[in-house]
Amino acid sequence: MDFVYSGIMDPTQIAVSHREDDSFKQAAQVVSNLQKGGWRAYFVGGCVRDLMLDLKPQDYDIATDAKPEDVKKIFPDAKGVGKRFGVSIIDTPSGKFEIAAFREDGVYYDHRRPAWVKYAGMAEDATRRDFSINALYYDPVAGETIDLVDGIQDLNNRLLRMIDDPFERLDEDWLRLLRVVRFAARYSLLIERRTWDALRTLAPMIPGLSAERCTEEMRLMLQDKNAGRAIGLLKSSGLWRAMWPDLPFARHRIRKVIRLLEKTGSKSAIWKCFFTDLPEETVVKTCENLRLTRAEKRSLGIK
Repeated sequence: MDFVYSGIMDPTQIAVSHREDDSFKQAAQVVSNLQKGGWRAYFVGGCVRDLMLDLKPQDYDIATDAKPEDVKKIFPDAKGVGKRFGVSIIDTPSGKFEIAAFREDGVYYDHRRPAWVKYAGMAEDATRRDFSINALYYDPVAGETIDLVDGIQDLNNRLLRMIDDPFERLDEDWLRLLRVVRFAARYSLLIERRTWDALRTLAPMIPGLSAERCTEEMRLMLQDKNAGRAIGLLKSSGLWRAMWPDLPFARHRIRKVIRLLEKTGSKSAIWKCFFTDLPEETVVKTCENLRLTRAEKRSLGIK
């Protein structure tokens, strides 16, 4: 789906705009039930960002001060799937919803996971997140948005900004290096200067990210209609060279990628454009590094 920026929604109009969305209505009912039980509860993260941009969220995450045992009293069928993180899943006719307790993360010990987590307040829950635009809370019952990190201002300014020190936040989880590129391209955002400087500084660290996580993020990036801008940002940030030192950045291949995406959106064929006219040994080596699926390898003529 193409994204065209046309300003952000008035929070009081979000429910009106999504009144025909069964998932929105069911998620709002979950929030309402938690609030009736005496707890604070809100939509949080990417769904709020998308609602503010008048887009349909792919899923709805809910944040609350209720702990999993409290959630289970209101929703007896709730399943604890991340006890360490205070996460429960409830199954509804409109799909599954994740309910997470407000929490604070400790120091990240492996550039992926925090050494510890503990229950905390909304302020700590907001500031542990990656981008300001992903740290917004929305109360669908009251029709109000809560913004503790100037995320609404950044949405208005079309700015992608890491919360707190961007170098520290990117170094916590190296996957965020690719997420900067994907979100900037997907939502046609400018990358805030300090965030961009930290991205370029840490780009050489990307080989330390597991191939599976890297490739899955790349798939998400390449399936988007703004993949061309994403690829350009990979180049200018230094991520391309760090990830694929043996893969030349050839503009004619990039143009093929864009044309292919516009015509087919094929997941497996996307990679073919990157490897056209390259030596077979380079193709095989890069495919192994990427941990491509069998279907993706077959599209490249590799068994």
